[in-house]
Amino acid sequence: MTDPPAPIRMRAGDVYWVRPDATVGREQSGRRPFVIVASEEYLELVDALALGVPITMTERRWPNHVPVGLPGLSGFAMTEQLRAISRARCDGYIGRIDEETFGSIREWLADYLGF
Repeated sequence: MTDPPAPIRMRAGDVYWVRPDATVGREQSGRRPFVIVASEEYLELVDALALGVPITMTERRWPNHVPVGLPGLSGFAMTEQLRAISRARCDGYIGRIDEETFGSIREWLADYLGF
């Protein structure tokens, strides 16, 4: 019997490709970029899951869709779709967003969650 794989070391603001299937309703599906938004404490304590928001390439001009730009990737963080995912759904590291962009995402999430 082999040991389970080591947990992926993540930080808030990291962007990974994820496969969120199976999805229901208006949830985002298919392989897509995903911004990690969980705190360092959460990511250390809950080492099999991550909290984040998906990135869409579709510009809807919604104020809560935060523009995200990384080398080879531009899109919009869908702050209304906060979700927990298994780290086993991660399919490759893309990069890290800048502090200003991450701050905008956090502001929307804080508003939604009443913080």
